[in-house]
Amino acid sequence: TIAHMSSRAVGVPRMVPIAAALLSASTAFTMPAQMAARRRLHAPEDMWAMVPCQLQRGYATSSGMCMRLSSANSAVPVNIAMTGFNSRSISASIIVAAAPEDVWTILTDYDNLATHVPNLVKSELRPHPTGGIRLFQEGAQKIVGFDFRASLTMDMRELTDDARRGQRSIEFKLVDSLMFAAFNGVWRLAPYSRAPSRTDPTKYEYTTKLFYMVDITPKGLVPVPALEWRIREDVPINLQSVKIAAERVACRRR
Repeated sequence: TIAHMSSRAVGVPRMVPIAAALLSASTAFTMPAQMAARRRLHAPEDMWAMVPCQLQRGYATSSGMCMRLSSANSAVPVNIAMTGFNSRSISASIIVAAAPEDVWTILTDYDNLATHVPNLVKSELRPHPTGGIRLFQEGAQKIVGFDFRASLTMDMRELTDDARRGQRSIEFKLVDSLMFAAFNGVWRLAPYSRAPSRTDPTKYEYTTKLFYMVDITPKGLVPVPALEWRIREDVPINLQSVKIAAERVACRRR
């Protein structure tokens, strides 16, 4: 796959903005404008209030009540470690008010990830030469008023050996990119807590810890330090997007 990149800017340096757009695409799964993203991620501050599910973005349960979606505005610390002269390891995690299977449902819905993650324009499965999972993603970023797009292709490997204990992971490895020489990492999820349901004492409500890590090395002369400001913004947004989507699934099931 040949990565596609375009810019409407004339006389504006393309290298770093396009790299940032590509990073937005890849961190969206493995994932333009920040204001638009935050509007899509808005959730009430009172995360445990009981409210009618039909008010939760159109979803409802048989009882008509569910837990309010937890706030997406909570801070998500991003860890960035230098692993080489022009390489970085980026990681972050978030607690999701949903069971591991609900989070897994969102992460593995490859063809519909763009409906959940604001930085993604396109996410779709592509043919794999040996029958594996190959994912193409295109991201968009708006920087100083100009639109930039970039894309990449990754191979995904789903690991479910510990599914009975709720522990699952998705490893991803870069296949094709005009901007990155390496973009490899993992999504990992595991049960975090369990408590009796507030609406049905015979059932339990679960939370999940969702962890994301990626090792990156840009191609050519793109300096990785120039991308760090974008990474710190996009990784929390993408984690929060998955969190909200999974909590919707959990809300609908209650």
